[in-house]
Amino acid sequence: MNLFKLKASIKMAFSRICSLYTTKSKMSWSEKLLLLICCLITSFILALLFLLSLHFPLKFGIEVSVATTAVFWLCVTLAMWFSPNVRCFGILFLMSITLKQGKKQLLTAGTTVVIILNIQNTLMNLKGLGKSLVCNLEAKLIAIDLAPLSTYIKLLKWVASELNNGLRIFVGGDFQTDFKIKPVVHSGEFTKKLSEAHRTMNKTAASVMGVIDGISSVGRQISPVLGVVILVVATALYLRKFRFSTKQKNVFITKTFLKYDEVQRFQGKPSVLPLTKKESKRYLIVPSAHLTKKDVKTMLKFSMSIVSHSMAWVFFVGLDALVYWIISVLSKRLEELKPLHVPVLLKVEEGTFFIGINVERGQKVYDFSYDVPIFEKKCLPEPELWLYKSVLPLSVILGLLLLLVLVSSKLSQLRLIVSEQFYSEDAARRTAELHAKILKKRSKWTAKDLKRTLKSFATQLHFWFPIIFRYPNNNNDENKI
Repeated sequence: MNLFKLKASIKMAFSRICSLYTTKSKMSWSEKLLLLICCLITSFILALLFLLSLHFPLKFGIEVSVATTAVFWLCVTLAMWFSPNVRCFGILFLMSITLKQGKKQLLTAGTTVVIILNIQNTLMNLKGLGKSLVCNLEAKLIAIDLAPLSTYIKLLKWVASELNNGLRIFVGGDFQTDFKIKPVVHSGEFTKKLSEAHRTMNKTAASVMGVIDGISSVGRQISPVLGVVILVVATALYLRKFRFSTKQKNVFITKTFLKYDEVQRFQGKPSVLPLTKKESKRYLIVPSAHLTKKDVKTMLKFSMSIVSHSMAWVFFVGLDALVYWIISVLSKRLEELKPLHVPVLLKVEEGTFFIGINVERGQKVYDFSYDVPIFEKKCLPEPELWLYKSVLPLSVILGLLLLLVLVSSKLSQLRLIVSEQFYSEDAARRTAELHAKILKKRSKWTAKDLKRTLKSFATQLHFWFPIIFRYPNNNNDENKI
């Protein structure tokens, strides 16, 4: 019982607040104070959105943002307190910004997440792959300078040593030789090309990242401001059409219309309710939770940009994952490659001769082989995957966008209900126009139906000449008998 009383009290208080918020008549001081509190709450929500737009997209300092927002809050509160037109505009603006601007902000946030995390990560992985290739080329240059040449130098020194030993035995003397080798590899041009590749790669990566940061920064700053301006103009145009335009599409059956039709019936004048089946498809009773074809079309129109952005997000997220997978597989396969073995074997046959006869014979094999790594281990690319960082926020954003799509189908109904609460005179005029419009169409339908009936009646020869022309059904019955 207490819960029921509490619900009734809350409902009564809410109804009272709505009545004060939409009224244009004079109020007592207590009612004015209650209205001021309501205006403070509504303007605070608007001021909070204004503060967020100043601080984050436009990058104003916290001191400037807070001071500007405080002035904005005070001005909007006073304007709402004195003018019901401003109050109506504020409510409609909040409703619209929750959907349209909310959709834009969510799409901007999702695009920012994809740019910062996935596209940047893809570019960093490609840059890392390029660095690993350049690093491997530098390592190859060192390997060319050291491994083969050092092996050949050892081989030549060994040959010189063996010749010296042979001559010593054969001649019986010792020969002193100064055998020095200075290897020179003309790799200056190659080193120059590597340096140019380093500079070009770093310059390209820096320019691409600069362009992406610039575009995202400009988009974050201009898009919210432009969206708010368009939303303000659209809300003002809607109110202007609702109050003054006679060409606005008027197809909603509201509570005002129901009361008007009931009064017409009590006064003995023509009423239009209940609507015919054809009229029910054309005219909608609001508020209604039922989704009509028009609501579905509105949802599809509202979600077109969401679908296009989502496809772009999926593409770049998939591209990031694909690049990561390709580089990971490539790195794994390069790591599994064994070094290239270059065999350099020297076979030497030795023998002892006595009076031309080979007394002792032997063979020795000297190994000067070396290994050349195909890809240096230290130069293997190490890609990163930030998929888990972007999928979660994108899922939350898509969930909120789906909720906005569902609410968007009822936006026109909500705006109409709010507008009728503030402008009851205009609502009564629109109701009378719609009532007269339905009656006029019904009278046209009645005339057409009467004309069609008379024409059909005139062509029925069996009615005018029953003896000569029989009913078609009689022949069928006789055949059956």
